[in-house]
Amino acid sequence: MRTLNTLFIVMLILGFTGIAYGAQNEETAKSWQQQATSTREAVMNVYGELEKMGDKDNPVAKELIADAVIQLGEGDKFLKQGDEAMAAKEWEKANFGYNMAWQYYVKAATAGLNAKSILSGQ
Repeated sequence: MRTLNTLFIVMLILGFTGIAYGAQNEETAKSWQQQATSTREAVMNVYGELEKMGDKDNPVAKELIADAVIQLGEGDKFLKQGDEAMAAKEWEKANFGYNMAWQYYVKAATAGLNAKSILSGQ
């Protein structure tokens, strides 16, 4: 539970620092890119732990893990869109893509951490 709370606090801080991205420029896009990729890394760490644990034939955990995988895939689509827009110097599109990726990664992290809590009996 402590890991869950810490991750949410970090994600909220990262999210609130970028919410008012009114200036659509390269610096803002790079900031969103960093937030999205670091959140993806956190999700992958949780997913790695879940792979080691297994789903223990728990239907709720199994469903949460499946949801996390779906959300991760959606985030990856938007991350790719952000990267393509960044390469084209389309800052508004890059910001949008990275922000959406970040949101999907937060959803994946939430589902993954909830599954981990269930499986570890917390």
